[in-house]
Amino acid sequence: MAARKKTKPRKASPGKGEDAEKRSGTGPAAKPEAPPPGADLMGMEEAVALLKTTRATFYRWLRGGKIKGFKAGRQWRFERAEIERFLKGEEPQLELPVSIEPLVKSLVRRAAKLGVQDLAEPEKADLGNAMDLIINLAVAMRASDIHIEPFPTAPGAETVGVLRYRVDGVLHPLAEFDLRLIPALVERFKAAAGCDVREKIKPQDGRILLDAGDHKLDLRLSFVGPTMGESVTVRILDPRAVLLNLANIDYTARDRERLMRNIRSPWGLVLVTGPTGCGKTTVLYACLNELAGPDVKTMSLEDPVEFMLPWVTQIGIHPSKGLTFERGIRAVLRSDPDVILVGEIRNRETLTVCQQAALTGHMVMTTLHTDEAASALKRMVEIGSEPFVVAEATRMVVAQRLVRKLCPKCSRPQQPSEETLRHAAELARSGGLGWDSLKAAFRGPTGCSECGQTGFKGRTVITEVLEITAEIGRALRAEASVDEIRSIAVSQGMTTMAADGIRRAAGGQVVLMEVLQILGLR
Repeated sequence: MAARKKTKPRKASPGKGEDAEKRSGTGPAAKPEAPPPGADLMGMEEAVALLKTTRATFYRWLRGGKIKGFKAGRQWRFERAEIERFLKGEEPQLELPVSIEPLVKSLVRRAAKLGVQDLAEPEKADLGNAMDLIINLAVAMRASDIHIEPFPTAPGAETVGVLRYRVDGVLHPLAEFDLRLIPALVERFKAAAGCDVREKIKPQDGRILLDAGDHKLDLRLSFVGPTMGESVTVRILDPRAVLLNLANIDYTARDRERLMRNIRSPWGLVLVTGPTGCGKTTVLYACLNELAGPDVKTMSLEDPVEFMLPWVTQIGIHPSKGLTFERGIRAVLRSDPDVILVGEIRNRETLTVCQQAALTGHMVMTTLHTDEAASALKRMVEIGSEPFVVAEATRMVVAQRLVRKLCPKCSRPQQPSEETLRHAAELARSGGLGWDSLKAAFRGPTGCSECGQTGFKGRTVITEVLEITAEIGRALRAEASVDEIRSIAVSQGMTTMAADGIRRAAGGQVVLMEVLQILGLR
């Protein structure tokens, strides 16, 4: 693999000032941290004067871990050396209870095994280098999330720190390390994310922007304090990894054509449905990217906004501040939009406003959590919509899942069992796929350096696309069952997700048993 450029975190803006800390009780903790013997100490007023700043700004630096101090009674004290180090732009020194060298060496060995070089400075065994290695190795492995947590890895075993990466939807343990390093690592991530390094109980969210050479990475961090100690989860948002072009999403040509035709309609509701992590947001972003331009007023309501899109007015939802999806949609409708994206339908009010917008001349795209396309139509009725409104307002439902793709370099022929093949044949025939004419070439994983020894590389989508026809509309008004609606859709040309997954497995793209497992059909 080619050498990777190192990424360096750019710290986010710090948080509240001194007054806010006093009100919330989340200011610098009063736990004393004894200075080394003979240290040259100063009080807060002297430190503020030396740094030529305000007390509020100084408190923000203190909360963010940029400046180290301790309390003697009720008074803050600071080492002159620490203040001078901050003036020079250097990071605060942190005494580690144990050496971090074993963790650094473990990450360097893993990088070498993958053929990835120049991720950090392997000879430096410090917190900053460890953090750089953790992030850069995750990027090199195409991880979507980083997890650093304390765990006993077996019943009755000693609790250790565990580093895991989520790659292609599956968690992979990368390293185990001394539990006593977790507080220091968490503090380092908090400081970089602009969080309060001294708050250990309340959950916190933060953000780090990374310069990765020719593009930017956006890291979203979540800190929680479970029983065994704090943990951090880092979600890696890489614009290059998001397929913002419908042509690059692995739909069949027929399904893509139907989706393109419906989103280009002047009005109507298009839903993308499925569980969390099935690529719904990616599809909606690709649809927006297809429609947005200087001649189209395109607006979105999201929770949260994940990627900034050209020619789209993107609004983040803040329920705690009174900005809910339903209130946001009503405000957006006063802004003369042509296309509206609503992040998710969560209740009857949001659904009703989306349907009203769709029926009054707007293209509305949104998501819903259901197992399949036909059940999305019934779910809207269950939420509180009238069946005739669902039939009139809805143009299309796209249901999908993500399945790991076999590594093209090391996959090998692998014939499923006879029982599995019989089950697959039944699902294919009932799902609109001609099983008897299918030329099957099933394959399985092996593992090589190209795929990180997992046997898989990337993910593909299995999908079903249901258009609301006159016949399906009549079935909805007659309160037909999900099975009846699905049967009508299949008779009109829809291929179910099960049938689509079986087709891809027969073509050697994915593993048949994994398709059945993801769909709950195993």
